[in-house]
Amino acid sequence: MKKMQTQGKIRWGYLALALAVGIAGFCGVWFGRQQELTPYAGVQLAAAQRMQRGEALLLEVVLEEGIAIEEIDLNRTGLIGPEWTPLTTTPGNEDAKRTSLDPNFAALLVRYFKEAGLEAGDTVAVGTSGSFPGLLTATLCAATEMDLDVKVSASFGASMYGATRLELNICRIMRLLKEGGIVEYQLLAVSPGGNNDYGESALFPDSRETIAQLAAQEGVEYIDYNDIEKSIARRLELFGEDVDCFVNVGGASVNSGTSAYTLDFPNGLVTDPPRIPTTPNRGLMYEYAARGVPVINMLNVRQMAADNGLAFDPVPLTQPGEGGVYYDIVYPVWVAVLAAVLMAAILILGRLRYAKEQG
Repeated sequence: MKKMQTQGKIRWGYLALALAVGIAGFCGVWFGRQQELTPYAGVQLAAAQRMQRGEALLLEVVLEEGIAIEEIDLNRTGLIGPEWTPLTTTPGNEDAKRTSLDPNFAALLVRYFKEAGLEAGDTVAVGTSGSFPGLLTATLCAATEMDLDVKVSASFGASMYGATRLELNICRIMRLLKEGGIVEYQLLAVSPGGNNDYGESALFPDSRETIAQLAAQEGVEYIDYNDIEKSIARRLELFGEDVDCFVNVGGASVNSGTSAYTLDFPNGLVTDPPRIPTTPNRGLMYEYAARGVPVINMLNVRQMAADNGLAFDPVPLTQPGEGGVYYDIVYPVWVAVLAAVLMAAILILGRLRYAKEQG
């Protein structure tokens, strides 16, 4: 009976020593961590440089056509739109719009695509509003650099300070980039955007007519149902079954959905989605998540910047190659293994010593 009682016991000194080794091991792992360039840093840099060239091309158009540059456009990009136009749908944050024009967001999209397991020739479906022309440009530049097959469905509506100009709406921005040899994509359809994807505006009674005229210039299908469920279903048909990743840019209701779960969808790359609603108004993000397709949700710019080592609202804009997005954090695993082995040895020795002393 005495022998059974002594089994498993150990003197306090050995426990303290094992604890000290464990703490030392943790500190060694933490303070020994290092940054290493990602295996695809070269592709990231090329995508960021491509985005920088694209923004320079768009600025040339702005200057040549005499399009006014907004006072809040601190970096003079020409890509910050006016607050209110017939295309404005919702409030927006000017600092987030400025941040999204950082060319290193294209490097972030390369990271997302790589982590989603995409390879050349894979199909990326993009649902975009006009809210973040910078993030859409980043998406297209990254996909082009990686030779991905991009299919786009765009809505003209934009939150404040996005692509709210009629003369430089989101579809024209894409077209200019494509014609300039910066990006490649296929535009499948356009829609009004805004509430219920219908484009009505209390401030601009003629907004729907204005948007219809813009849509006619694109020469693609115009989705105009005033029925969010039909709008979602039609886009699913157009994108087809062969989709390897879905990207949402902005907060268009057809992409984000109008269910009670809309705001529950995480930001950034999502391969393990939250609870998926079953309602038909759940939006394309949930539709593709339900199919097991990786989803990239780009709406909270501040969070994306913070999570990936990118500057928030930099003046001037950072240059391609700058930021933590090009690096992985590597921990010295051998230190953790060594500490674990030493702790186990100390505890075993302590048990044996205690058992021997107790006879």
